[in-house]
Amino acid sequence: MSGDLPLSSLDPAERAELRSTIRAAADESGFPSRARDLEGQSAHPGLDADLWRVLAEEIGIAGVGLPDSAGGLGGLAEILDVAEELGAALAPVPYLTSTVLAGQILAACGDAATPYLERIVSGEIAAAAVTDRAGRLGEITCTSDGASVTGSVRFVAYGTSAAFHVVAALIGDDVDLFIVEAGDAQAHPLPSLDFTRPSATVTFDSSAATRLTTGGSGAAALEYGVDIALLATAADQLGGAQRCFDMTLEYIKFRRQFNREIGSFQAIKHRMADALMLVEMARSGLDRATWEHSDQPSVDAAVVKAWCTDAYNAVVAETIQLHGGVGFTWEHDAHLYFRRARYDAAFLGDATYHRARIAALLDW
Repeated sequence: MSGDLPLSSLDPAERAELRSTIRAAADESGFPSRARDLEGQSAHPGLDADLWRVLAEEIGIAGVGLPDSAGGLGGLAEILDVAEELGAALAPVPYLTSTVLAGQILAACGDAATPYLERIVSGEIAAAAVTDRAGRLGEITCTSDGASVTGSVRFVAYGTSAAFHVVAALIGDDVDLFIVEAGDAQAHPLPSLDFTRPSATVTFDSSAATRLTTGGSGAAALEYGVDIALLATAADQLGGAQRCFDMTLEYIKFRRQFNREIGSFQAIKHRMADALMLVEMARSGLDRATWEHSDQPSVDAAVVKAWCTDAYNAVVAETIQLHGGVGFTWEHDAHLYFRRARYDAAFLGDATYHRARIAALLDW
């Protein structure tokens, strides 16, 4: 993956410590099991404010991957480390959508975006009202002087909890980027299968806006930010798939049927081997997209998102099946990962969308 974002700025020991600290914070907060408690939460749905405060302010993940000039640290590798750990824990926090999607779009906008990046680093939540969940540009237009925007975007993650919105709007045929403060927009929550990933329809009605880009340069910044967010989503999927595999492996070692552990049956072994292959191939693909200096980063991002989507969906399905009757129950965590897998699959475009995108990018 190319761009201004460094590959990494921490040594392996520091990266391992960052991972373990995030894991410990999530465990202490009771996740993933506490994710079911968020069902029906009316105030700031899908957000554990206490966990976000610990992760953002004490551990500092709100700035991971953002420019040093705004108080951030780390590079692409650290973004994916954080996303993988949060995905494994089903952490109900806006790192993926605020720091990564909104933050990377802003980071590509130059100095004008620095004050807003600093707000993200401090823990404020930014909502990226730029595309719908299928990756298509929202229907937002801007006045000719760039002073206000009008339109709406559906499926904006954490739209009801945001302090401000990063908005992609059309001026003629050009796409430029704007900031709209939360008080100048209307956010209406939408039902979400995943309790930990809230969505909203955000509407702008001649809303006062601060312009960040001109002359259509917002399109490149938007593409760059979305590509980074696709990789981070793939890391979230990888973290969830790995946790599902580990959970299932542990279960088949002690669950007994016909006087033996079910993991000793060849049919179960084959299904677990297939699941492991999916997880390891997802990890290899993500590593390649991270560390290879590709001249086609959008292709890499689309390939990894499509593959990790299929892998996560398949592994979580095996988790439910191989846990037998208990895997279908509300009390077991399997359905929580199923919900996240389905949300991640649709976020910024599903596997079918990205395969078509790959073909278009490669002129197939």
